[in-house]
Amino acid sequence: MYGGVVAATLLGGALVAAGAMFWVRLETHELPIGFVLTMVFGLLAALALGQIAAPALQPRLPLLRDLVHHIDQDAGHIPEGTDPAVAEVVRAVNRLAGRSTHDIEAARRDAQIGRAAVAASPNGVLVVGPDGRVRLMNEAFRRLLQVVTPDPVGRALIEVVNVAEVHPVIDACLRGRPVDEVAARVGREDLMLRPVRIEDGVLLIVYDVTRFRRAERARTEFVANVSHELRTPIATIMGYAETLGGDRDRMNEEDAMMADAILRNVRRLRDLFEDLLELSRIESRLGELPRGRERLAPILELATESAAEFALARGQTLTLTCDDAVEASVNAEALGTIVSNLARNATNYTADGGTILITAKREGSEVLVEVIDNGIGIDRQHHDRIFERFYRVDVGRSRKVGGTGLGLAIAKHLAAASGCRISVHSEVGHGSRFTVHLRP
Repeated sequence: MYGGVVAATLLGGALVAAGAMFWVRLETHELPIGFVLTMVFGLLAALALGQIAAPALQPRLPLLRDLVHHIDQDAGHIPEGTDPAVAEVVRAVNRLAGRSTHDIEAARRDAQIGRAAVAASPNGVLVVGPDGRVRLMNEAFRRLLQVVTPDPVGRALIEVVNVAEVHPVIDACLRGRPVDEVAARVGREDLMLRPVRIEDGVLLIVYDVTRFRRAERARTEFVANVSHELRTPIATIMGYAETLGGDRDRMNEEDAMMADAILRNVRRLRDLFEDLLELSRIESRLGELPRGRERLAPILELATESAAEFALARGQTLTLTCDDAVEASVNAEALGTIVSNLARNATNYTADGGTILITAKREGSEVLVEVIDNGIGIDRQHHDRIFERFYRVDVGRSRKVGGTGLGLAIAKHLAAASGCRISVHSEVGHGSRFTVHLRP
């Protein structure tokens, strides 16, 4: 009896699928007449089986109805009853309901934890749907971005948030464009906006970096003030040291050696303070440096003069190769300082009699300025850190060749402020190649 019911059910499903195929092939004029006759025969057979199975199902319809009602009311465990066939169905439903209840409770707990974490987070959290409407906003976001709308959920973002930096970030992220962290200032607070593209919208996390920025500004101002105040006594000491060194006829050998040491070290102090002042000026500058289309040859010639004199004193060969027609979008002062520091660094770490080559050329979508030497080279493990201030690959070697330890840090900051970047390729014993990537 139950076999007839199952057969009728399976046959009905097959007929639905066959019917869909029937209409598709009929529309494309690919349906043969034999297939049509088979369909008609199958339909008649299904109707006949349904008539046979109906009396067997009729007495159990109230039980099945009660079962569905029990499930609909979410009444928990369902009693099996006395009918063996219905009891088997009930047991299966109870097992399924148990698993579903466990999964739903786990999902509820996870959602509750997530909501609590978002609500308690000191960082602002905003979720915007693909339609540009607010889906979630925590209290930290409301406070940091001074949102005054009582109930922002469901409202258009432009109606809720008045901070101009937020909207282009959200728009770019919704359009699938990569977006880096963006700085914003609301009142006296410094904020950092970090967008994350999610499956159905954008998650925006807002960090309050006010304390870090204030500490950084205080450090920069302190370094600048100290360096500035020390310039006068350093200049005085250097003047007296030069005077002593110029009157060697009246000094014995030991006195002359001490005067040279004073002069050498006071010059090093002067260079250090000048570099600290330059670095503090770069770090305190807001926004990017202005750029214009410039010919590179005059800039590079001026930038390499100091390094060329130093190279000549050490018997090194410094060569500049740059076609007069090579141009790029640059800040001339910044590029000059970058190349000057890279060139001087190359002369410091290249042996006497070595070679330094400085070139500028157009390559693909960039203009490349390269400073290449055949010096001692840099191990790969240091490549990511050599642009940090005062970082030394070899402390003993660095003290011997001199330098302030700030040249590459200044170059990196100037590159970031002038819209270019610096890369390095170097191996120990095989020299170094520093490349400045410019926009044409």
